Amino acid sequence: MGADAKLMKELNKRQLRRVLRQCGEATKPELADRTGLSVVTINSLLEDFLKTGEAVQSGMAPSGGGRPSALYQYRPDYRYAVLLYGHQSEGRNLMHLAVVNLTGECVWRKEEYFDEIRVESFESVLDDVIGRFPETGLLAFGLPGEVVNDVVTIHDYEALIGPDFMAHYKERYHLPVVFENDINAMTYGACRDDEMERATVAGIYLPRIYPPGAGLVIQGKIYYGTSHCAGELAGLPIPVSWDSLDYGSAEEVLENLKLLTAVYGFTTAPETLIYYGDFFTEELQEQLRTYSERLLEGKFHMNLVFEENLEHDYEEGMKRLALEALWEEME
Repeated sequence: MGADAKLMKELNKRQLRRVLRQCGEATKPELADRTGLSVVTINSLLEDFLKTGEAVQSGMAPSGGGRPSALYQYRPDYRYAVLLYGHQSEGRNLMHLAVVNLTGECVWRKEEYFDEIRVESFESVLDDVIGRFPETGLLAFGLPGEVVNDVVTIHDYEALIGPDFMAHYKERYHLPVVFENDINAMTYGACRDDEMERATVAGIYLPRIYPPGAGLVIQGKIYYGTSHCAGELAGLPIPVSWDSLDYGSAEEVLENLKLLTAVYGFTTAPETLIYYGDFFTEELQEQLRTYSERLLEGKFHMNLVFEENLEHDYEEGMKRLALEALWEEME
């Protein structure tokens, strides 16, 4: 087969793969109609998919009096993405492990605390999960740091800074490895409906023992800034330094968060600003909402959301980012 023919076959496979994913299950004539490819081409491509296990015959279509046609569907367990994402919980490093299939269904999960985070810290848990799921096609990390060109440039876990972390796990598992900053993933996960995907959404995570970080999603895309430094709030001049801030003092916390609300309100003008933290009393929430409304003077409305349980948005964001990267790898 010549190079042009091979390229055409791969393009046709990509088209069939997408249609199978969208329609759930279909017959060969239905797939031909939806893709614009001939039934002969569909038959050839399906043979390849059936051999590799990427698609399966799922039954027979109801007969209208003639010979019934076989139904085919894409197999969601053909590949898995392994997610490992972490955050602070009661002053400790809590790591979540999740395995998701190609439809985003979580098929396995585990949580584990780590006293110390080094490059090799995740080998044991990942050896176990990837051994359980040999069809793993991609590994995705969600951690409080930044990666630029496979080099960890900023990280709350200083032992991970440098080129070793990404290279280590790529070489150990011979898999594509993606990395996303924790608050970027949370903010991206919050934008899961059509309206939010078209909006500008900012998220700020305050983990107490580390300085806060911010994520910004503009019309469904994470904004990283130069060298992925957008949202690194540690250097922002504030009334009370993050190192000495007493999170039990409503007055101190309010002054710092007023500044963050003003910065994001006037520089990015998001429809929604999400605060992730475990210290937001009802009184503090109301004070910040009142301040935001007075600050913006009716120019626009910025919806303030306070989220104590960050895991849901975090996992949703990591899942979406991992599956987008995995589908890209497969195609």
